Amino acid sequence: MRDFRQHGQEAVARVRRTQPAAYLKILALLVPREHKVEHSNLLKELTDEQLEAMIEYLKTSLEAQAGAPAKMIEGTIEPISVEVQRGPLLDSPTPTNRVMLEADTAVGPRERIPRKMRAPAGE
Repeated sequence: MRDFRQHGQEAVARVRRTQPAAYLKILALLVPREHKVEHSNLLKELTDEQLEAMIEYLKTSLEAQAGAPAKMIEGTIEPISVEVQRGPLLDSPTPTNRVMLEADTAVGPRERIPRKMRAPAGE
């Protein structure tokens, strides 16, 4: 436990940078599978006076918005050309061990690498 307290933040940050798929898998495993959600209708718990006050507030807000001028954004669109260069952020890192390799494939499909074709036996 002491080792994790001393080096845990650095290790998590390194995994987040170098192996984002494994990092997201770990985060997903930390989220509980089931979460109990209770539905309650807050409007039923309000008194008549509170409901009337809310209706009056909404009416005055809508009237104020209706009287205000419409907000417009003026400008022109100018097309630009941008070249995308592949760099370390766009390239996926290569896993360094089998566990991380399996974690990457568990998260999503990998790029298909074509097999080397053998020449037919007669040639």
